[in-house]
Amino acid sequence: MSRMSYAWVAVLAGGLAIAAPAQAHHQFLVASFPASKQVVAGPVRQIKLVFQGKADAVISTITLKSQNGTVIAKATQKEASRELLLDTPALRPGLYEVDYRVLATDGEIVEGCFPFLIQASLSA
Repeated sequence: MSRMSYAWVAVLAGGLAIAAPAQAHHQFLVASFPASKQVVAGPVRQIKLVFQGKADAVISTITLKSQNGTVIAKATQKEASRELLLDTPALRPGLYEVDYRVLATDGEIVEGCFPFLIQASLSA
């Protein structure tokens, strides 16, 4: 391998070593209820998001929106926790979206959203 090739390998390895720690601290969503794209047969009284690490208080939020984008419920994290909870009013059958914005321990904002569907009751 030429000196130039060794130099590029060293630069790339150094860049990966610097980039890796920043990625490791992001608070990725690891579980939720309802889950992304889940069809729920019964009532949903609370949205629960679980993150890889603690979500910081005050800046971390969760929002529930209707199919047309109307905000139904919104909450701000009260204390640092791996879980973000949102109590919901009685929800009618239909499509909903959960939006979240979390301040990670490395200072980065992690945002995401996912849909879920509440199925109409067969007895109704």
